Amino acid sequence: MLSRLALPWLLALHAAGASAATLAGGPMAGPATSEHVGVWLMTNAPAQVQVEYWPQGQPDSARRSAPVATSARGGHIARVDLDGLLADTRYTYRVLLDGAPVEFGEQPAFTTPPADPAAPRELVIATGSCSYIPDSPYDLTQNSFGAGFDIFDSIAALRPDVMLWLGDSIYYRDEDLASTDEATVRMQARWAATRSFEPLQRLLRTGQHVAIWDDHDYGPNNSDREFPLKATALELFRNNWTNPSYGLPGLPGIFSRVPLGDVELFLLDDRYYRDDDASEDPGRTMLGAQQLEWLKSALRASRATFKLVANGSRMLSDRPSPETLGGEGWHNFPRERQAFLDWLIAQRIDGVFFLSGDIHYTHLTERERPGTYPLTELTCSPLTSRVHPRPFPVREVPGTLVTQRNFCTLEFSGPAGARLMRVAAWNAAGTRLWQAEFPAARLRTP
Repeated sequence: MLSRLALPWLLALHAAGASAATLAGGPMAGPATSEHVGVWLMTNAPAQVQVEYWPQGQPDSARRSAPVATSARGGHIARVDLDGLLADTRYTYRVLLDGAPVEFGEQPAFTTPPADPAAPRELVIATGSCSYIPDSPYDLTQNSFGAGFDIFDSIAALRPDVMLWLGDSIYYRDEDLASTDEATVRMQARWAATRSFEPLQRLLRTGQHVAIWDDHDYGPNNSDREFPLKATALELFRNNWTNPSYGLPGLPGIFSRVPLGDVELFLLDDRYYRDDDASEDPGRTMLGAQQLEWLKSALRASRATFKLVANGSRMLSDRPSPETLGGEGWHNFPRERQAFLDWLIAQRIDGVFFLSGDIHYTHLTERERPGTYPLTELTCSPLTSRVHPRPFPVREVPGTLVTQRNFCTLEFSGPAGARLMRVAAWNAAGTRLWQAEFPAARLRTP
């Protein structure tokens, strides 16, 4: 999988007398189409990997994937493709390592979408950002930057169809990026350490997973397009997620579309083409002109009732004052943002709802627009990282500010013509903190 990334630290670890391989991380299904899904997993030693899968309750009809070999050179990572799926069907699957099944307390499962890409479906998306895993041995104190790892099981207990990771799903350390010669090895080691974290495993095996990045799983804090290792970061991101695509031919990045019935995700890349937030250039950009044109074209073409635009940095928030940057976000690129918001009105694009993370507290932001529906953004953060000590929400919807570790859900229900999105925030123990309803008609131009 890591096509050009040699990992000598793994080669040395398993040079001689390696024992039989075990599963180190996963399995984790990516977003499914009505016919196909990719499954990511990581072993602790070289192995031949296969996946058996069957419609739930029909184990006699199990199919087996083509074998995939994991190796030290590839980080012991495998992506296994499951083909020939049926639309709108719940599937159960299991992993075989060198022909032997891996036993779990609960069999992993996922559900394929309807054959009609715009068909309404019952769907639950869980989401969150800023998942910091400390180095081993874990010495957790009251002031630890990363803690509260029971949140992963709380998410899994809700059995979401999709887990949308809104950036900072790993945290590169300064020492990971200090030496260009060793950075590739250290960066992949950070992925391996995070993905093998035991409290994370049940969630990885639940439903389907899709991700964007922000600064910490891209590079250093507040990093932008000048990060010299961004091509390496992109390759590692691609190897550790199973998104349906990454960028466009000739236009690298992580941006992509993920159709989920009449719900569609528009995943944005807020780092690869980003100028410095503090730049004085009035033409500075967060997304880059080409990615922005891709987003406009994708929104125009979408038939989805709900168009969820996901970005690592906030999209709709404003500066607390003209003299204060107010953290990272699209508000620091006012010309680019205003042109896009004007375009949304001119094109009468319905169903748009924004998602973001990054800031270590959660809230809804609402922006009124004369003559059309208001735009709303859910910012959801943090999962396990430290909560922001002095939150400064701007345009906050009253009653939605959360200043503890948390995750959020978006639940879609109802028949065609009367669809409903329920947005909720939950604490680490899985107790709901607030809920807001967004009928499809509320996100429609009059």
